[in-house]
Amino acid sequence: MGKHHIPEAHGGHPNVTPLIDVVMVLIVFFMLVAKIGVSTGADPKIQIPSSILGSEIKDMGNVLYLNVTPMSKDSDTPIVTAMVKNSTTGNSEITELKLDGDAKSQLVASLKFYRFGKDLVKGGDAADNDNFQVVIRGDKEMRFAALQPVLEACAYANVKAVNFNTAKVTEAAPAAAP
Repeated sequence: MGKHHIPEAHGGHPNVTPLIDVVMVLIVFFMLVAKIGVSTGADPKIQIPSSILGSEIKDMGNVLYLNVTPMSKDSDTPIVTAMVKNSTTGNSEITELKLDGDAKSQLVASLKFYRFGKDLVKGGDAADNDNFQVVIRGDKEMRFAALQPVLEACAYANVKAVNFNTAKVTEAAPAAAP
């Protein structure tokens, strides 16, 4: 029985085909894992106030951003928009949520849907989402009276974590004179 020998290479260049295969598999893996182009629904036209204190929200997977602007400078009636799922198409899109000032408004119904599920009832058939959070992005020129109905809607929907989106202060405030 004869010995089998490794055939001689016909060229001095290494075979890079397996390397290309591995690189393509890694590219596909990272494309599937990465969150590409995820929109939070935050309105870039809103000028949010600055804050010295605050903490960064680490888990953004269970957060609904509410964009709150007053109808006019003198009005305390807010316009609330958010990225919510459209019931007919199933796609998420920025929608104005009507706020009638009571527990039956569109805003309260949307918050209850995200908090309690399809049945909108605490402890009902659907599993409650105890970790649901709301981030309010209010315009820095808005008065508190315009923000109050939004906070009441969060209370009606039993949202446990309500946060305010603010910008970090980039320059230090001047020291007070003695």
